[in-house]
Amino acid sequence: MAASPSCPSARTEPENSMDYRLAIDLGTTSLGWAVYRLNNEHAPVALFRAGVRIFSDGREAAKNGGVGAPLAVQRRMARGLRRRRDRMLRRKARMMRQLVDFGFFPKDLKARKALEKQYPNPYELRAAGMERELKPEEFGRALFHLNQRRGFKSNRKLDKVELDENGNEVTKASDETSKMKGAISEMRKTLRAQGLTAGQWLYRRMLTGAAVRNREVLTQDKKGNDVIEKNYSLSIDRQIVTDEFDALWAKQASFNPVLFNDAARDALRDTLLFQRPLKPVDPGRCTLLPDEQRAPLALPSSQRFRIYQEVNNLRIVDDRMQQTPLTKEQRDLIVNVLERGKPPAKATAKKTVDKAGKGGEGKTRTRRSSNNATFEYIRKLLEVSGTTRFNLEDDRREELKGNAASAALSRPECFGEAWFDFDDNLQDDIVCQLVNEDSEADLIEWLKQRTGVDDARAKVISNARLPEGYGNLSRKALNLIVPELRRDVITYDKAVEAAGLGSHSALGFSVEGEEQLPVIDPATGKPKVNEETGEIRMVLRHLPYYGKALQRHVSFGTNKREDPEEKRYGKIANPTVHIGLNQVRKVVNALIDRYGNPAEVVVELARDLKQSKKQREEIQREQTANEKRNKRISEDIAGILGISPESVRRDDIKRWILWEELSRDAADRRCPYSGEQISAEMLLSDQVEVEHILPFSRTLDDGMNNKTVCIRLANRVKGNRTPYEARADFERQGWKYEDILRRAASMPNKRKAARFAEDGYKRWLHEDKDFIARALNDTRYLSRLAKSYLGLVTKSHVRVITGSLTAMLRRHLGLNLLLGDTGEKNRNDHRHHAVDACVIGVTDQGLLQRFASANARADEAGTEQLVKNFQPPWPTFRDQVERAIGNIWVSHKPDHGFEGAMLEDTAHGIGKNGKTIIPSRTSSKANISSVNMISEPGQEARHGVDAEGHPLPYKGYVGGSNYCIEIFRNGQGKWEGEVISTFRAYQIVREAMRRGASREEAVRKLRDPKFAQNGASLVTRLMIDDAVRMSQSNGEGGGREVTMRIVKIASSSGQIFMAPINEANVDARNRDKDDPFKYTSKYASSFQKSHGRKVTVSTLGIVRDPGYSG
Repeated sequence: MAASPSCPSARTEPENSMDYRLAIDLGTTSLGWAVYRLNNEHAPVALFRAGVRIFSDGREAAKNGGVGAPLAVQRRMARGLRRRRDRMLRRKARMMRQLVDFGFFPKDLKARKALEKQYPNPYELRAAGMERELKPEEFGRALFHLNQRRGFKSNRKLDKVELDENGNEVTKASDETSKMKGAISEMRKTLRAQGLTAGQWLYRRMLTGAAVRNREVLTQDKKGNDVIEKNYSLSIDRQIVTDEFDALWAKQASFNPVLFNDAARDALRDTLLFQRPLKPVDPGRCTLLPDEQRAPLALPSSQRFRIYQEVNNLRIVDDRMQQTPLTKEQRDLIVNVLERGKPPAKATAKKTVDKAGKGGEGKTRTRRSSNNATFEYIRKLLEVSGTTRFNLEDDRREELKGNAASAALSRPECFGEAWFDFDDNLQDDIVCQLVNEDSEADLIEWLKQRTGVDDARAKVISNARLPEGYGNLSRKALNLIVPELRRDVITYDKAVEAAGLGSHSALGFSVEGEEQLPVIDPATGKPKVNEETGEIRMVLRHLPYYGKALQRHVSFGTNKREDPEEKRYGKIANPTVHIGLNQVRKVVNALIDRYGNPAEVVVELARDLKQSKKQREEIQREQTANEKRNKRISEDIAGILGISPESVRRDDIKRWILWEELSRDAADRRCPYSGEQISAEMLLSDQVEVEHILPFSRTLDDGMNNKTVCIRLANRVKGNRTPYEARADFERQGWKYEDILRRAASMPNKRKAARFAEDGYKRWLHEDKDFIARALNDTRYLSRLAKSYLGLVTKSHVRVITGSLTAMLRRHLGLNLLLGDTGEKNRNDHRHHAVDACVIGVTDQGLLQRFASANARADEAGTEQLVKNFQPPWPTFRDQVERAIGNIWVSHKPDHGFEGAMLEDTAHGIGKNGKTIIPSRTSSKANISSVNMISEPGQEARHGVDAEGHPLPYKGYVGGSNYCIEIFRNGQGKWEGEVISTFRAYQIVREAMRRGASREEAVRKLRDPKFAQNGASLVTRLMIDDAVRMSQSNGEGGGREVTMRIVKIASSSGQIFMAPINEANVDARNRDKDDPFKYTSKYASSFQKSHGRKVTVSTLGIVRDPGYSG
């Protein structure tokens, strides 16, 4: 491996002043980049440099191919548990103070502790308090116990109540919450029927010897396996506790009204029952009006916006696959159904009396759960042919979604038909209250005042099930855009302009306070001038934090100068996108510091960069289904060819998939052009060929949606044309174009079928002028953001390409062999991201035009023959790529923070003999040697005290992770290692802060560059993802030096595991017994013998090696 270029001293000005093109391949955890020198015509002429940056995506490791949850979720949950515990302790302390202040408990601590032994059964006191007068301390003991078991309280917005067919309340919530709520409902019925408080009922149960607390129970699942389930049969809620407090207080006040006065009641009741409201969600800024918050999806205006946008884009597809827009009358018919639901069928309509709203009496309507409309129903509604299709209709989508808010709130038990008498503004007001109001009592009062409903109906309305989440637009923007969409059958972008909001893609960057530079024309040496305005063209010196530039696309910030950028300006909620854009900024700014601002930037964004958890899970389900399908097909083909399934070629599997896409009926799978039936045996012979429906040379689309199978003659007749262009020659063969369209229309894949139509090629191009423009223009939301963001520092222009051609061009340019000899992309080497960037950098109009021409010249030999006709951008291109890739040291984003999970979740008991107790029901046994003993000085010494008077530990936890390993010199000059766990790192910082140090000073102590934590002279401190260099020959005579990355540190042995810095997927490969790759491991002593030392790799991959210090 070639050595990395030496690092120059720090510069304040760029190293070179040249026009260059920067290519970026941005993935979820990687950024590959390449720098190309440009000539005077702005064409790339030489590859200057390439590199790779690897970073975390801010998520947990994915399981089963899905998407991991953001790490912030786990941190937030743990933080929530800590806060809840802290609040519980504060509430108990407050209750204790008040019981003392109001005369229910003695002031002396020992006297209070004695009450626990004097009154060991608080259930007995709670029950007795409903029958006799309690002593003050007895009542205090009972109330303090009630405070510790104050019942479950759910949030109104999380647990909705609906009515079943019999009018009974039914709670809709999560599975666990539903079980608890069901048990609580049964408990409430029992207490009401017996006329008892919870304390009375539980005490009576206790007298029978039965349990009074929920316990886990051992049961069996459907397969007969033992499982432990939670039992909720004894659950109570906050209201049951409230009822008991009120009843208990009223009873005791009848005996002693002086002690049980109103002031004491109000204070103690507030302490017992208070629960702080949920923190309001920050929905983010409106895309069009950034000073406004985004509106809830439940808002009728949001629902209406989606409906009009979708129906305005609906097209009727006739038998010739011609698309016709809807008339306004047709559009309004569909919208009316999606808003109000289908009219009731006379024979099946359930008549219900509507008493909602403003005195509507005797109205009848159907009970409905949604306003969705199937495409089959829409065909009948518009009175069009049953063979007519819609452009939005396919196998995965059979209906249009209606107004979910109207469907929920116009039900008979809610507002009924009166809902549609409210104007749009009142409807939005109602839903805003339902979404935002925490107090059910306040909400019910508001509904009664504004809409005139009675108390019972208001309660039902308050629990209506509405869509969750937020859209991209504010209520104010919706009120401007929806009327325009309603006024005419127009698209969203036209509605935005008609509403006076400018272009929907305008980003509105804020660059206040950023350094700007004029763009210099290299030919004249003078600043370039904008031809339209006459102003000098300016670019920013560096990329600012994306939240500052993209303010309308991030959450609201504090706008306080003293806050960090993320907090001050806000950030994108998706952690993967947030980290990715920050890494783009870091790499681009480092390149600007070294080479100046780029003249051009070409970017390709990974498809899954912006995908949500739901989208990724859907893709995973598709991949799983495809794997099962391919396995089935392999077995079918193997049976026909008489070979093993493992020997089936990938190309034959693709043929079979295309064959199945001709028709669901295997007996009716015909050549789409000739109509000749294609059997399975015929499919696998040379009588049938795979062909591109729209010519590859004019689309560069090699995807399955652009392929079909046909007989060889049909492929020859069609040639390099669309089906419509070849219709005359098809007619000469006796193959009618109408029959071709009919066969295409019966294909399960409707997107593929549309390509056979007269305007199939035009529809494929969409709004692009030609196929090259389409390939070079990625119009996704995140792509537009990236384009404008990078445009802030780019002297000429930025292009975001689709990436659909990168793999094909990489193969035909012969670059797959650079990192392996299989001819396939080597994903086990991080440098493949830089190879992709090298391809992206030369993907321009000229290259694609040459590639398309080479394909046309390839006759009908297939795309695999292109390599003979397709020439690289310049003769030495491949050599330059090979040299640039060989000089790469992959840069891994370091994470030297000590924050993280200190301990695993499971607590292990510590017996009085000091040994760890492991319950038999734990799924895995803990490593006893790594258990951390925990004790709290403020708590009672449960197991006694040690010689110094400190409480002995009574709980143990297994360490969660390791912070670092410190390598130090012993008295003989030999290296030794000591692992510092994350738990110990926290202790070091906490102890320093307890002694008066600031947090910054405490962290500096943890990272002391000269001394280890044991006081010895520090050689180096190694953490995960740090880079090291060492000799492979144990230092006995100048062996080859290797650069490695720390991947694991063993806490028990102090063993350091490493992998070559460019290697990828190392954990899975190390665990794979069939993979020859294995970790390199060293102890501190062997690391010294190997002349090991820590090195740093800069953002651009420049290695700084201090050399071996002995």
